[in-house]
Amino acid sequence: MSLNIGKRMRELRKKNGLTLNELSKKSGVALATLSRIETSKMTGTVHSHISVAKALGMTLPEFYSEMDRPMTMQKETDYADLFVHDEKTSSVILTKDIFNKKMLPALIKLKRGGRTHSEQIKKGTEKFLYVLDGKIEVVIGDERSTLEKGATLYFDASYLHHIRNLASGESRCLCVVTPVTL
Repeated sequence: MSLNIGKRMRELRKKNGLTLNELSKKSGVALATLSRIETSKMTGTVHSHISVAKALGMTLPEFYSEMDRPMTMQKETDYADLFVHDEKTSSVILTKDIFNKKMLPALIKLKRGGRTHSEQIKKGTEKFLYVLDGKIEVVIGDERSTLEKGATLYFDASYLHHIRNLASGESRCLCVVTPVTL
């Protein structure tokens, strides 16, 4: 889950202007239990969740509604990891907390003459490329594919492969790897 029960409960409690002690009295759930839930030391029981939801004036589905957010949004200024292959090639990881994700999105930037390192990822790993700008060559084993803006390529990343810029300027491509491997 992208939002844990303790964080959700704390947000709702504060939104309702309640202290932990007040929520305890209103819900009938022990103060120590609420404290442990909010600090993620325990999750509590469904009964305690129902009691807290009622005390906050909501149904259990409403209480859980933000628990399974279908998305994680991130701004460009939040991109955490930049990998520099060399002075002409870099990759930016486009999401946080990658080891808790099922896919790894990255933006690969290749200046004129740039090339990624050759890599061979473990069996069962797949890679998807979408060319945003420029023209690239993808070499997988002995096969070569030339891709221009708007083209895609989906392949088994367990084969030795690399990407090379064929454009006179910079080329950029979106790369998604699944499962997550670095």
